[in-house]
Amino acid sequence: MLSADYRGKILVLKLSGELKKEHLAEADELIDDKLDERESPPILLDLRRYEGAEDLSTAWQELKLLKTHGDRVEKIAVVGSLDWQKLATFLVSPFTKATERFYEPDDLQDALEWLRE
Repeated sequence: MLSADYRGKILVLKLSGELKKEHLAEADELIDDKLDERESPPILLDLRRYEGAEDLSTAWQELKLLKTHGDRVEKIAVVGSLDWQKLATFLVSPFTKATERFYEPDDLQDALEWLRE
């Protein structure tokens, strides 16, 4: 599931569990609504409890969703620990206008500091 809320000026998106195809439209609408509240907010994408997409089709749709919304922000800090999360951050980077950085879970405060710069 996805939760989205502001922590000061930073939009914090938390993904947990397994992403299912039926959750994508809801996630897209939630992110869109939150981005409409403020112009170009920095985003903290918290993947520490995220298990991944249910299948490759859903994973592809997830990457497309991130690319679409990534064009509306300048900075995205991704916090996670799995190798595929690092790879996904790397793969999405060329397709979005946002500057992205990946952080290990123990570096959450570093991610927040970078987003505040």
